[in-house]
Amino acid sequence: MVHPVTRQETLYKRLILAFLSAGLVIFFVVIGIYKKPVQWAESLVGGVIYSVQEGTYSVVSGIQGVFTRYFLLVGLSDENPRLKKEVERLLGEINKLKEKEALAGRLQKLLNFKEAYPLDLIAANVIGRETGPWFQTFMINKGSTDGVLVDMGVIVPTGVVGKVIKTFPHHAQVLLMTDTNSAIAGIVQRTREEGIVQGIGGGGARLKYLPRLSEVIVGDILITSGLEGSFAKGIPIGRIKKVERPEDSFFLNITLTPEILFSKLEEVLVLSLNPKDVMYGPHPAPEKQAQ
Repeated sequence: MVHPVTRQETLYKRLILAFLSAGLVIFFVVIGIYKKPVQWAESLVGGVIYSVQEGTYSVVSGIQGVFTRYFLLVGLSDENPRLKKEVERLLGEINKLKEKEALAGRLQKLLNFKEAYPLDLIAANVIGRETGPWFQTFMINKGSTDGVLVDMGVIVPTGVVGKVIKTFPHHAQVLLMTDTNSAIAGIVQRTREEGIVQGIGGGGARLKYLPRLSEVIVGDILITSGLEGSFAKGIPIGRIKKVERPEDSFFLNITLTPEILFSKLEEVLVLSLNPKDVMYGPHPAPEKQAQ
């Protein structure tokens, strides 16, 4: 015979079930509480270790950077003298090339001049200068063994330089046209009036013996007359800089500016033959023979 479940038994079962559920909840809560402090500790320790590692890395990186820059600077300080020497060498090479280029240009002008004009010329280099209160001269590297003689004219493509006054076997002395002892026969290109060009020192010259009635003006060009034998006719001497007509003189006071800056002369041409009958000018074009 089955006994019916009493109210007391039902209540008893429910209490047991409630206690079991509560026990399970408490068990899992305890387990969670037990594990959670470990996780907190792990997080705390991990954060501390990360901070220490990050700081250490920064310090080490900074030290490495300092040493790297130091060794780089040491390397550069060792490299700088070599680079400076290389720069100096290259600058020297550039200067040499510039000088060679300038020399080639000047020599080309002399060559073109020799080819264009019917004059027997000796090319020479200026090897010394003497500018004093009594004489204005320079030395050239061609002498009597090269055919250079006293009183030969010295020119450049732009005009008259002076005359040879002394010769040696392998060099010669040239008197500048601006020296007070220099005298060159000249002619005013526009008016065709003749006079004597005499040096006055200081890089200038004057034209003597032109009458007061002369029509010369400032800017007129003076050329060689070819009468003295040292120069061909028509070589530029200079330009008239100043004209004065003094009341107590029969002649004008005329000052000239030479066509040449004598302090920069490096190469010159010596007129090696008596060119008094030679006109300064280009070769005429050859005539064609009749067929």
